[in-house]
Amino acid sequence: MEFKQEELVEREIEIAGYLLQNFSLKMIAEKTSLSKKLLAAHLQNMMKKLKAEDMEALIKLIKKI
Repeated sequence: MEFKQEELVEREIEIAGYLLQNFSLKMIAEKTSLSKKLLAAHLQNMMKKLKAEDMEALIKLIKKI
């Protein structure tokens, strides 16, 4: 998976990889040792950067990249 460096930070790229593997948010939080609140913040940032309206759109955009 390739992202432009300025688009997503390393942690967001890691999260994107887990999303592509169909991990639940709970599983992603556990794998990354992030709190649910911090994971939600990363997901919000990812949606803003990639201009996704919701999680479904975010995952579709990640799959295209």
